[in-house]
Amino acid sequence: DYILEKYTEAKIPEQTLDVIFKNEEQFLGNENGQTKCEDLMFPFSRSPLKNVAIKNSKNLLESKINSMHTKDISEITLDIKDLKDIEWQPGDTIAILPTNDKDSVDELLLLFNLESKADTICSVQISKLCTKKSAKVPVYIPKLTTPREIIRDCLNIKSILKKTFIRSLAEHCTDTEEKTFLKCLSSKEGSAFYNELIMEKGFTLTDILKHCHSCKPPFGLIVEHLTRLLPRPYSIANSPLKSTDEITLIFSTLNTKPGVTTNMLKEKITEESASILMYFREPNYFRYTEDNYEQNQVLIAIGTGLAPFLGFLQHKQHMMTTEENGKPGTTWLFVGTTSEQAVIHRDLLLQWQSKNVLNNFVESYSRVPNARYHYVQESLECNAQQLVQLLMKPETTIYLCADGGEISKSIEKTLHNIMVKELAITDEESVEMMKDFKAKRKYREDIWL
Repeated sequence: DYILEKYTEAKIPEQTLDVIFKNEEQFLGNENGQTKCEDLMFPFSRSPLKNVAIKNSKNLLESKINSMHTKDISEITLDIKDLKDIEWQPGDTIAILPTNDKDSVDELLLLFNLESKADTICSVQISKLCTKKSAKVPVYIPKLTTPREIIRDCLNIKSILKKTFIRSLAEHCTDTEEKTFLKCLSSKEGSAFYNELIMEKGFTLTDILKHCHSCKPPFGLIVEHLTRLLPRPYSIANSPLKSTDEITLIFSTLNTKPGVTTNMLKEKITEESASILMYFREPNYFRYTEDNYEQNQVLIAIGTGLAPFLGFLQHKQHMMTTEENGKPGTTWLFVGTTSEQAVIHRDLLLQWQSKNVLNNFVESYSRVPNARYHYVQESLECNAQQLVQLLMKPETTIYLCADGGEISKSIEKTLHNIMVKELAITDEESVEMMKDFKAKRKYREDIWL
């Protein structure tokens, strides 16, 4: 089904890396392979990579087959008492360095016929036949390592496969039909196939090798073409005013295709004395500090995008206990989830609403037929008049925490339409107003993928 009658073969990329085995096994320790790489940079870091203990954890929502909930939601608390020199605020993020799960690692080792050499010392070197002057060994691969360590700690084995990699894989198929399939997939004319299998269905290297049984590429090829396994950012969901010794993270796990980091965290929950590698990321303007206390906030959250706002509200609550902090600003919260059960810490939100920490709390449930609102966009439109009155006050800031795909764009479009209608302005004027909001940091986004 995925073979074209006519197509233009892409040029065969030159292989630049070889894996050289030392023919000896040696225990390299349990530390993450990336920590052994000298001068390796971690994106947006403002603190060293640190091993911290998971103090406690809990499941907030469990998904079930044929239910409206397709994701588990979990909460973990990290012990950061040894990081007291780092100041942080609600809305700040940390990054967690993940590892690929054991089953996926073992499967790839099997597909590469490396089970017997999984723990054999090796090094990655520039191929002797390489003519590329720009060729270099990735900085995130240790000088002395093992195939297991490389796959487990260093490579994103779920990364999107580029056409150049697929074309390279074709050269290592002995079956003519499998070779033709990969050549078609990597050709210009095969873009529709590529978009369907790789971009939409998410075919990974493992899927390709399982489908093309005769494909036996050298191990150096995957080191060359797979991307680095990067740290994953998570929003802090609590306030330092409650405790500077711990931070809380909330994450969801798809029950069909879990992410690498969330899957690792989910497994850590069941372990005794579990710990993770993390660092604090450079802060941006998506945060709530003492300076925001007397200002107004409109918080818009989708799913676990509620996490940083729990920290905002906890911070505000603690500040309200001291009169010298002045009069608190107004805080509105719009939340969109599948159901009432999927609203993280809903009991706490209702408690904050009863104490005027939260002044307006509007919920939308996408999978509840008789819900008042089904989507956040709908709830914003139905509260448009009062919302715009609040938004137009100079001391009001909008915070949006949502998916980086269509949802965040749709919410921004809804706010644009609301302002056109309520302020009786043109589309062009509303576009300029939104641009101005962003430039002046009146509109702040925390977009995740």
